[in-house]
Amino acid sequence: MNFSTIKKTSFAALLACALAACNESEFLNLTNPNQAVDKTFWTSEANAQSAMATVYSPIRGQMYGYFGGYTGWHTMNRADDVWFILNEEMHNWEPATYTNTPNTAESDFARLYMAINRANVVMKNVRNVPMDENKRNELYGEAAFLRGYTYFLLVTNFGDVPLRLVPALDDQAEVMKASSPEADIWKQVIADFKTAKEFLPVTRPAKELGRVTKGAAIAHLGKALCFTKQYPEAEAELKLLLAAPYTYDLVANYDDNFTEYTENNVESVFEIQYDGGFGQGSWGSEGPNDTQGFVIANFAGPQGTGGWFKWMPTASIVSSFIREERPAGSDTRFDKRMYTSLFWKHSDFTDNVADGAWFGNMSFDEIWEASASKRLRGAPDYPTIDGKKGRFLIKKFTNFYKNVKDANSHYNQANQNNNLRVMRFAEVLLLHAEACAKTNKLGEAAADLTRIRNRAGLAPKTWGSADALMQEIVHQHELEFFFEGHRFFDLKRWYSYADMKQILVANKKQGAENFQAKHYYLPIPQNELNTNTAIRQHPLW
Repeated sequence: MNFSTIKKTSFAALLACALAACNESEFLNLTNPNQAVDKTFWTSEANAQSAMATVYSPIRGQMYGYFGGYTGWHTMNRADDVWFILNEEMHNWEPATYTNTPNTAESDFARLYMAINRANVVMKNVRNVPMDENKRNELYGEAAFLRGYTYFLLVTNFGDVPLRLVPALDDQAEVMKASSPEADIWKQVIADFKTAKEFLPVTRPAKELGRVTKGAAIAHLGKALCFTKQYPEAEAELKLLLAAPYTYDLVANYDDNFTEYTENNVESVFEIQYDGGFGQGSWGSEGPNDTQGFVIANFAGPQGTGGWFKWMPTASIVSSFIREERPAGSDTRFDKRMYTSLFWKHSDFTDNVADGAWFGNMSFDEIWEASASKRLRGAPDYPTIDGKKGRFLIKKFTNFYKNVKDANSHYNQANQNNNLRVMRFAEVLLLHAEACAKTNKLGEAAADLTRIRNRAGLAPKTWGSADALMQEIVHQHELEFFFEGHRFFDLKRWYSYADMKQILVANKKQGAENFQAKHYYLPIPQNELNTNTAIRQHPLW
């Protein structure tokens, strides 16, 4: 199996991971040669590699999955930088406005546990597969990373959740299992990332692009340590990625993090590989012939571009982008990242950048008018600049770079080939800056921030205190990762409930008045509570 893309999965591997294992005493010790069980499946490296691919699937689902358009992308962008179009799907609208309940549809809770169970199956069985020991260790470390990453998603979204470390069907107690405290889940996340760090390779051959590496494990370990405020340990881990043998760097052109023509570049630390050209389906399930493409362009793209137009940038993110203009004589008026993140008519506000055209040479005015029907349901109150009322649309994650008609439509599978950069080196720098600011290494924090600001084309700046550095770190996180699902979790970890609500209200976040302490978390879905009688809802809910 070619892992250069992690696009195709083996049905036998899926079955083996789903069934977990049948022990030798079952069914009179007879083995059905047509059934994928331990004795028949875990017998070759090829099968082990195939099983490993299935662990990636639940987080990378095309429509339904953590990075899928209908579930994860909506809930992970529930902060004050993304405006949700009114009267869209209720299961998306409710989390965005903090009106969701345990009965809100389409939670990724069960899908994430599917990934965990598959990782547990691999970790249980791969040690016994006849293959090179180093490769066995790599596969074990890879499964540990994905389990840790999946628990990271669970703990940041749901808090207290069941901690399952063995295949579910090996032990019925794993099926009916109570939630563990959030602190225990964090300990497991950190332990899994440490295991991955021990066994994963620094680099992968070309045919394995997309598979996690030691650098990805260290980066996520550092991130988990920052989230749990273990800053000295986080600084030590993240610093490793700033020197040999690691060669990560910022790409010169910010656009290159968001186009299919510049995938797996020097800034990419963990990148999910997508290929819309594989398969015939359009909804991205796990059948052997189903499409495995990236379709956020279809959700984000304005009407008239082939998109469904689910979101707009908020007025607050626009205000944040324009707050610091570039020095006189620069080739752009505003932060360079703004030109990748947002569509607007540059000539509305004195700028050196031509207005441009996209999607078969549509002008901004044409795109803006094409999206009028949905905008008229309610739109952000954008700031006035140079005496003109702002007009802005989301550009990041659209297929703007193709300049062909209907480039955002997912019905043409050629539009689904862009990879998702889950972790970029820019995040490593900002996390390291945060850890340094919290451990009084102010010069190192400033150096990290300067690299981020230089790429954005901002003027040199100095900071006289750790507090000033942290304010800049918060600001740069907001701009660097607009619409990448970071903002809600960053606000949650940096601020108290009262302070976070004040920020949401001040920034006119939709539903800010509904925000309560319980909305730090998503509720465990009611159908999970009905199925697992040992589990309890999060205490805040």
